[in-house]
This record gives sequence, C-alpha cells and structure tokens, in this order.
Amino acid sequence: MKNPRHNQRGQFVIEGVLLMVVMIGLFLSATRILREEAFLAKLVGGPWERVSGMIENGVWETPAASRDLHPNQLSRSNSHRPE
Repeated sequence: MKNPRHNQRGQFVIEGVLLMVVMIGLFLSATRILREEAFLAKLVGGPWERVSGMIENGVWETPAASRDLHPNQLSRSNSHRPE
C-alpha cells in the first residue's frame, strides 16, 4: 500500500505555477530595466540622427554637424565652366 504523503498528483500543478511566477518576475524586471535604460529610444533615435543628416544634407552626420557640408554650399559647388 502506498503512503499518502508520497502522492505526486499535485506536484505538476505546483511546479507549473512556480515556473509561471518566475517567468512573470523575469519578464517584469526585464521590461523595467529596458524602460529605465530607454533601450528602444536609443535603438531608434541614435541611427535616425545620421539618417536625418543624410536626408537633409547628403552626408552621414547629424544634421547640425553636416549643414556646412551640404552640396549646395558655395565651397562644395562644382561647375564645368567656372567664371
């Protein structure tokens, strides 16, 4: 006869609940860290500065740093017939 203390029927449910609690805790802490570090903002905002400079001025720099390098500036203009 089996001892009732060694019943294994509820162990799967308890382990499942414990795993869910651990996974939810990890998920919440990961989202908190990502939100505090502004990970998504850095991921999108950082490269966008250089892309914005390329759109505005045709140079892979930030818009403020590349304004003097715009192709339409007098120092960068080129003509076949300089007069």
